[in-house]
Amino acid sequence: SSGINAEWPLRPGETTREEMKTVFEGNGVSWVTFNKGDPEAFIRFDGSAQEALDKVKSDEKFMLSGKEASTVVLEGEEEEAYWKKAALEKAEFFHRKNTNRKRRFDGGGRGGRGGRGKRHRRD
Repeated sequence: SSGINAEWPLRPGETTREEMKTVFEGNGVSWVTFNKGDPEAFIRFDGSAQEALDKVKSDEKFMLSGKEASTVVLEGEEEEAYWKKAALEKAEFFHRKNTNRKRRFDGGGRGGRGGRGKRHRRD
């Protein structure tokens, strides 16, 4: 498996992850890393990225949302470096997400009034 790094002069909202999948439909897309507004995307294929790219190019150009995108096929060390970076970013995202959570319940366990302690009657 190999991947393509694509960059284009698109404005935010001009393309979507689904559109990229549609462009490469039938060419073994296994993963698309892209967020709306990003100027680049990484597309991973089950087979050869170069073959998939060659199939969808028209006049030697890769077009996305009506604009030409520059592409680089990542293989070997370049691809390994990308996956290490992606794994690190994913780990940081989940760490940040989990540390920002607020505790919702003080008492936990049974009942909904935890943390108050017992109330004693005065004699």
